Formats: sequence, structure tokens, C-alpha cells
Amino acid sequence: MRLEELMNQYSDHLNETDRYIWNYVENHRKECENMTIEQLASRCSVSRTTVLRFTKKLSLKGFGEFKVHLKMENDRGSQEVSKAVQVCMSYEAMMQDMIQQDFREIIEAIYQANRVFVYGTGAIQRLVAKEIKRLFYHGMKHLFDFNGEDEFRAILKAMDSHDLLIVISVSGERESLLKFVKRAKIKNVPVISITKRLKNPLAEISDYNLYISTTSVEKDLSSVKYESMTSYFILIEMLVLRYLEFLEEKKDA
Repeated sequence: MRLEELMNQYSDHLNETDRYIWNYVENHRKECENMTIEQLASRCSVSRTTVLRFTKKLSLKGFGEFKVHLKMENDRGSQEVSKAVQVCMSYEAMMQDMIQQDFREIIEAIYQANRVFVYGTGAIQRLVAKEIKRLFYHGMKHLFDFNGEDEFRAILKAMDSHDLLIVISVSGERESLLKFVKRAKIKNVPVISITKRLKNPLAEISDYNLYISTTSVEKDLSSVKYESMTSYFILIEMLVLRYLEFLEEKKDA
């Protein structure tokens, strides 16, 4: 149980001096985790016995156990903040990159295409494909999303050089996907790839490339990691906004 929860649970047993000690600790958490009981008592202008009595009122064995709780909470909080900051910093860096990026060739390709087909390789990527379709509807461009290799195979037969294919993948390395994209290229279908910011086979055979950066987050209680995929959605929203700006420019020209 967290120290704050113990304070609430045993609040009826605490006096003003106890609450004063706690307020000092709460406002100087990192500093207090390394203090001796005498140092904390001196900072709070109370006796050593008063501090010890306070910790025992929280059902703790003494000041040593109090410090263990405090350090664990500080460490846990620090890890959570660092993870959150790390993810947010990756988003910020990506958005700064996108501000500088020239989307014009990709936007022109989307604008000129008779039909735009969107394919996502996995569960998240398929959600991104549906979101691209939804957002581009506001740009007066109807996109077609499809799922699975059977649908991909059928659509390939209908594609021609006036169409456009957008492929969303994390690694850009799946062999079956590369085979389909190569078949599209044989039919002179332009391809836009959206992958991680890594050199990959899909990007190499595509006409246009967009990249996202993902952040790996390790869970506390296991070695399992997950990758934050929010960058995909940030990227496609930026793409759609740039497309709408493009339409406005054409209207004003």
C-alpha cells in the first residue's frame, strides 16, 4: 500500500505534528529517502521519537520500513515518468520532422490517382488503413481499404497504372507482402509505403516512402515489450491536413 493510502487509512490516529512531518516528506520525497531519522527530525523541528512514533502510526515497523516504501514509490514514479516522457519525446521529434518534410510529391500522386487502395499488414496497420480512408473522405477522395491476401490478389487483377497503392507495414520485410507489391509494380502501379524509420525491402521497391518512429516500452513485471504505434495516426493526420491545404491552393490558383 502506498504511503499516501496509509495516511488516509490511519488519518484518525494522526495529529498535526504527524501531518506536518508527512507534508515535509511529500514535498521533499527524493531528499528524504536518503535521510537518517535524526536528519528528518531536525528538518521538521521535532524529536527523533516523534518521527518514529509517526511511522508506527502508519502500521509500519519503524523509520527503516518507511524509507523502503518511500524509495520504492520514488523509483516507480521515476520509471513511469521516464517512459511517458520517452514516448512523448518521440512524438515531438517525429512532428518536428514532419513539419520540415515535403509531402507534395505524395499528395500529387494521391490527387492524380483514379483509385487509391490502402492495405495494412497487421491489426494496428489495418486500423490505420481504415483511419486513412475515413480522414481522406473529408478531402473528397474515396479510398478503398482491403484485408488479407485473397482480397489483395483479387484487387491486383483490377489495378492499373492510373491507380495508387498505399501499404502500411512495421518492418516492411514480409515476403508475401513483397511479392504482391512487386506484382503491382509490374503493372506500373505507383506504391507509397509507410514503415518504421529503417531501411527495409518494402521501402526500397516503393515509389514514395513515409516513415514513422515507434517507441518500445518495457512492462514492469515482465520482459515483454510493446511498441507505441500512435505515430502512425499522427503521420496520416498530417498527410490528410497537407492534402486539404493542397486542395485549397488549387482552388485559389
